[in-house]
Amino acid sequence: MKLDALSISGYAVRDLNLDVATGHVHSVFRTSLNVGFNGSLLHIGSAESPLSCLGLTVEPEGASRLGSLVEPGSLAGLRNGVLRLYGRADVVEIDLGNAEVRDMAVPAPCPERLEGMDVVVSGCLPTWDLPARIGLSWDSRASRSLVDLARFSAVSRAMWGQGEGGFPVPAERVEAARRGMCSSVDYLLGRGLGLTPSGDDILTGFGTGLRYLHADRSRSLTERFFEEVSRLAPGRTTAVSEAYLRAMCDGCANEDYIALTHALESFDRAAIGSAVDRVLSVGHTSGADSLLGFSAAFCCLV
Repeated sequence: MKLDALSISGYAVRDLNLDVATGHVHSVFRTSLNVGFNGSLLHIGSAESPLSCLGLTVEPEGASRLGSLVEPGSLAGLRNGVLRLYGRADVVEIDLGNAEVRDMAVPAPCPERLEGMDVVVSGCLPTWDLPARIGLSWDSRASRSLVDLARFSAVSRAMWGQGEGGFPVPAERVEAARRGMCSSVDYLLGRGLGLTPSGDDILTGFGTGLRYLHADRSRSLTERFFEEVSRLAPGRTTAVSEAYLRAMCDGCANEDYIALTHALESFDRAAIGSAVDRVLSVGHTSGADSLLGFSAAFCCLV
């Protein structure tokens, strides 16, 4: 079977050697699959679904057939811009040459658009009912982890004005926020079941929100979060989750989250609701998990 890649993540292009690489099919789903190449992961999905920051899309009919042609462990090869998957009874060839390369970096917001955005997000929270939809038990430890992440974002926000006539943030407050963040990362990392455990999805959502809110500011404190995730993730979670966490730390997100940030800047509740629904449709609980983390980052906008 021959297919054309319709779109491909710019991050995936940078992460892979599109000239020559060998690997194996890692995991197969109904309309998508993951391929591992020398420590990197490539997601192949349908053009009807949001583009993964790790992947590419093909036309829907072709995507629906992939699961019947290949299985985990099937050989894969990249050569001269053509991806070949060696299935049970057929070789799948995906030509990457004409794919639209999309920038999957978390966009920097217009600063004036940030004012009041927390009110919009907070107003939507009861409607989303995220704690009831996540893959972890919403107990005191999980709740405290989210509070600590939100406090870390809030302290990062407070530090913005230190050099502009604002009041200095006491060093002990900064250190307490850092310790709470580190404790939350340690607790959530790898916690839960599945290829992307719920705790990791929460961290991915929080990191995406943190990167968005602090894109044009000093990252002296916010970078501590990405450093901590990068330090602890290797060997602590699944290969798929580790790949997404690495992309998050590198400042990238899936297409549905990029669309959500644009919707938030519009202040259009209908557009925001549509974007949120698309995120919530991802996986069994992954969408809700990541949105809970994303929302925690917005608790800093006061």
